[in-house]
Amino acid sequence: MTPPGPGNLERILVVEDSPVQAILVRDLLEQQGYRVSRATTLAETRERVRTAPPDLLLLDRGLPDGDGSKLCQELKADPATREIPVILLTAQDRVEARVEGLLGGADDYIPKPYHQEELLARVHGCLRTRALQRELRQKAEELEQKNRDLVETQARLVRAERLAAIGEIGLAIRHEVNNPLGTLMGYTELLLKQRESLPPDLQRMLEAIQRGCVRIRDVVRRLEELREYRTVEYLPGMTMTDLRGEEPGESEGGTP
Repeated sequence: MTPPGPGNLERILVVEDSPVQAILVRDLLEQQGYRVSRATTLAETRERVRTAPPDLLLLDRGLPDGDGSKLCQELKADPATREIPVILLTAQDRVEARVEGLLGGADDYIPKPYHQEELLARVHGCLRTRALQRELRQKAEELEQKNRDLVETQARLVRAERLAAIGEIGLAIRHEVNNPLGTLMGYTELLLKQRESLPPDLQRMLEAIQRGCVRIRDVVRRLEELREYRTVEYLPGMTMTDLRGEEPGESEGGTP
């Protein structure tokens, strides 16, 4: 059996009440570069797993305080411990016992007495499977992040294209609007200089026209300089770009 390689720091918790069996398994695994610790009861195992989760649990079914397969079911039902691989060790070689252990969530099942090469192969297999699962989950998370980044990039591109289009429209509008708008504002200003001789109603109309012209000029300028935009609801289910440049609740002020 090929060892996992130098520097392997995978931690294995061996749950075995027989000192002789525990020593044999520990020596075998440590020769392969694993870090091995031991527990002898379900209660001790439960505490060790929750305080310092191992990378693999070698769990004997026949323990002084109960059946190891019951603890396996408990660990697999808990989101905090369900990903810890569990290999059940048992002196029962009945098919029913193996099926019961696997249905209880065990990742593998080894009957006693076991061959050393078989034990190492199953340990290596469980740890490799866990490493591949972690790698797959990491790749999935990376893919999800890239997907989010792509969506954000697309949103920025759409926003930039929209702003560019608005800027081009602003230039075209300025070209077409500024001359007639300047004429209208100029004549309105000339008339308002003679306001004393004008009827009050006509004065108010001219002032409203002047405000409207200023408003049009400001909107055209904002179209050219727009770097950010927000949309407002125009009709139910329809939105438009807001170019008013005022806070909600402000009114245009003045009506003819």
